Amino acid sequence: MQYRSAQPITASPRILNGNDRGRNGERKDNEYFSFDWRLGRPFRFGTNYELTPIIEMFNTFNNTNNINALTTNLLFNFDGFLRTGVGDPRQVQLAVKFTF
Repeated sequence: MQYRSAQPITASPRILNGNDRGRNGERKDNEYFSFDWRLGRPFRFGTNYELTPIIEMFNTFNNTNNINALTTNLLFNFDGFLRTGVGDPRQVQLAVKFTF
């Protein structure tokens, strides 16, 4: 599970009608929440073989998770996000692992 609160931002213009709105007084629309899980069960065959079916789900509750909203050009953005727009939708992944 991952959660990040929205990043602070200074209003522009900071002083409006003689009222100083302060530094970092507002929040961007980039709050993030994702609940991911994985389920797998190994099945043994003989002494040397193992087959493990796996199912994984990402963003289980299908949260919107806006990425990098209200920010500067990506060229000069150093806050760790290199993507813009809406985040990843709910995704399911199926796999089989064979160990010998």
